[in-house]
Amino acid sequence: MRLRSVFAWLLLTILCTTGNAQTRQADAEPSASRLAHLYPLPRYEEDWTFLRGTSGSSDFWDFTKFVPLAEHGRFFLSLGGEARETYERFHNTSFGLSTQDADGYLLQRYLLHGDLHYGSKFRFFAELNSSLENGRTGGPRPLIDEDRLDVHQGFVDLVLPSSRPNSAVTLRIGRQELAFGSGRLVALREGPNVPLSFDGIQASLTLAALRVTAFATRPVQNKSGIFDDPPQPGSAFWGVYASRSNLAGLANIDFYYFGLNRRRAIFNQGVGEETRHSLGARFWKTSQHWSLDAEGIYQFGNFGGGTITAWRLADDSAYTFSSIRFHPHVALATDIASGDRDPRDPHLQTFNALFQSGTYSGRAQILGPNNAIRLEPSVALQLAERVTASAGWGFYWRQNAGDGLYGIPGNLIVPANGVSSRYEGSRPITQVDWQVTRHLSAHLNYIYVFNARFEEQSVHGTHSMSFVSPWITYRF
Repeated sequence: MRLRSVFAWLLLTILCTTGNAQTRQADAEPSASRLAHLYPLPRYEEDWTFLRGTSGSSDFWDFTKFVPLAEHGRFFLSLGGEARETYERFHNTSFGLSTQDADGYLLQRYLLHGDLHYGSKFRFFAELNSSLENGRTGGPRPLIDEDRLDVHQGFVDLVLPSSRPNSAVTLRIGRQELAFGSGRLVALREGPNVPLSFDGIQASLTLAALRVTAFATRPVQNKSGIFDDPPQPGSAFWGVYASRSNLAGLANIDFYYFGLNRRRAIFNQGVGEETRHSLGARFWKTSQHWSLDAEGIYQFGNFGGGTITAWRLADDSAYTFSSIRFHPHVALATDIASGDRDPRDPHLQTFNALFQSGTYSGRAQILGPNNAIRLEPSVALQLAERVTASAGWGFYWRQNAGDGLYGIPGNLIVPANGVSSRYEGSRPITQVDWQVTRHLSAHLNYIYVFNARFEEQSVHGTHSMSFVSPWITYRF
């Protein structure tokens, strides 16, 4: 009953706070400026230097966004933060194999950062994270639910001298978030309660429309205590990512290489050391109505005593009917990633999505792309200036019947167990997003899962699952 009371409080908070805040904000600012500077992610990309020398303030938090530490204004500090309250409830958790949680549970995430600049050549960015879980049967899930207090990011940026116009070389050293391209391999971990960061070094070259980034890092191991998150032992991640915008006036194109080493990796085939190399190309374009994002990835390397050969092809295409009421945004996502052909063969064909976005199979993050075929049509409607409703229906198959199903982090969740059926099931998804003010947003997500015969035959899983999650986020 306690969690139901929390759920009711969360919904009441959304309704009362958003209504009052919306009224005050509408009176204070015109519509166009109200939604400016919506705190895009990652937060270290923010630039508040436009506040230098301004006498007035259009927002309550402006006094924290540009704090001059010297009269000339070149030495300044910018502060920011986030509070996110999330309620989650699963029915038939993990295909009915885990302990059920009838009342659901509450997740809380708090972030606070400081961004110190001295001119345009030196910067120090630091961010604290506190992620908490309340009421979940069995306690917090490892890695993703709870990290009571720790340094999420702490890095130094040094901009090196360059003699070429429109060019810059930036060296970043320390603990940092990583995100590249579409997020199909490396993305911010926004869905789970605990975000992900890496310890290491990064060098970026910007030359007009070309940007090249090279990095060498180790993922941070999330622990639930206070200031106890070390670099993950037995793991390393490195690579190079190059992006060229507006190539020949036609589209944008990315090329990249990522390397990953894990001392202990688990697949349907077994357990062993994994050294995997990923080569990829991405072609993407956005126009007034159309958007296209296509990507191809080839992986090779070694796992245990065998070799790795894996691949993935993905495309997200969409069209917006801007002249029609509600501006319908119709999209189709197709995604195919290879799976292992024979667990008795030492050679591995299972694709590894590395540190990919958690949105592959919806906010519930039930299924990852390894050994999967996904076909998902969707539509989004702009019901009001700041309210969007979307719905989709994803259909999933195993790419290879010799391999199992994997989660977003690449963990094996349903082994093949010799079952030949490849159809995995389907998931209708609905979501409502309300950007109430510059700072406050409210969201509601619901997913229903129709499981197929594979889960039932392999692990005696349930025929269905469901997930509901309202959450509110406040950023400044």
